[in-house]
Amino acid sequence: MTPHPSRWSFASDTVRAELGEFPETLLEAGEEVKANPVRRVVRSGGYFLKCDRRGAARFRSEWKSAKLLESQGIPVVEYLACGESSRGGCLITRALPDSESVAEYYWRTFVRGGADPEPFLALFAPFLKHILESGLFHPDFHLGNILYDKVKRSFVLVDALGVRRAGFLDRQFRAYRMRRVAMELREILSRERMTAFLSACGIPNADAFYDRALDREADALWREWPKRRRQILAGYPKFTRKIDGVLHAVNPLRELGETVDCEIREGEPAELEKLFLAHFFLQMALIPHRRAAGFDPGNGRLYLEPMPPGAVPARADDQRERLAAFDLPSELTDWISSGARRGGTVRYFNLDRIARYL
Repeated sequence: MTPHPSRWSFASDTVRAELGEFPETLLEAGEEVKANPVRRVVRSGGYFLKCDRRGAARFRSEWKSAKLLESQGIPVVEYLACGESSRGGCLITRALPDSESVAEYYWRTFVRGGADPEPFLALFAPFLKHILESGLFHPDFHLGNILYDKVKRSFVLVDALGVRRAGFLDRQFRAYRMRRVAMELREILSRERMTAFLSACGIPNADAFYDRALDREADALWREWPKRRRQILAGYPKFTRKIDGVLHAVNPLRELGETVDCEIREGEPAELEKLFLAHFFLQMALIPHRRAAGFDPGNGRLYLEPMPPGAVPARADDQRERLAAFDLPSELTDWISSGARRGGTVRYFNLDRIARYL
């Protein structure tokens, strides 16, 4: 294929020599990671390419934002080239081979794997504190946009679009949009551990912030729940995939739920659908629970994952507090606990109860 004339900006002459004058040809051997009607992300060897059919204006803005982050000493993925071609706009960054998003690493290692998160949190808190105190505002600041290098044990931002120096409105009315990233880690942390982490991130009045944050997260999930419900039942790939009439749940690692060895519940499809949706509600609320692997509406079957072998390190009282933020009643009898009923560790939330309120 003959390269089309293009206009490219390179991070350096060395990068220009590395990528060549027509770096969009990397797309030919690339593998699509994600896509929507106008944008897509492609992995090609040691590079990621963002492509936009509308042109490179957004990418040039992101390039400038990355420079702003670097000027504040905030690690950001290496931006190599940005340009326009007949295919539209394109932005190229270097892949980090020993890294994965903090969201995926945390869920795999600590939520599902059961490892002690404290050493990781001790590394992560100073990184977040530096960003939160930098005087910059990132409109899309979340764990999925932060990579963790497991070899170097370091962190780096991967999406700088929209980063700017915080103005008056950002400081007064949008501060929570930055600080809420710490709340994404709460699934396996008790109130005491969460407030200690919030304090380590430099968030003042950690106890009061935690209470307000639970309410704000609950309000946000209720607002978006009708949309999420439609997506889940329609087979939106972030949540589910429909195979031979069965909706298979997709977990936070984008792994497909297997129905083999699951407990099968049979009944009215409408009631089983509520249970299936309750799983996703609790997953998005970051509340430990027994997970649903699949739903077969045609045959009236719900597949529940086997009872987890280990306990989730979260007190039942903490989970009741979180459910209260959603105005969902919960009693300690709803939790299977080890040892004394009060102070036991949570193993599994009864999906039947919470489904009544969704």
